[in-house]
Amino acid sequence: MNKRSGDRRKPNPGALGFLAGVQVTLAVVAWTDLAMRPAAEIRGSKRRWALIIAVNFAGPIAYLTWGRRPMNPATEAVGRPHEES
Repeated sequence: MNKRSGDRRKPNPGALGFLAGVQVTLAVVAWTDLAMRPAAEIRGSKRRWALIIAVNFAGPIAYLTWGRRPMNPATEAVGRPHEES
């Protein structure tokens, strides 16, 4: 039996909107981190990562997972107020 084009399931606009919002949020978080982080703390070129982040969900997740070097505790404390006991 042939299905008519009107019989196809239509995507749920609420779910699509939610997924688009998650994707945009991930990209904004990744681009902000990339912009604020010194080049020495990035694996590879900042320009390359900026382009990779634009790729759907995979780009921001890849940057946040593999693109950043681990923070050095000695440099992380620089610029923060010293806590006195």
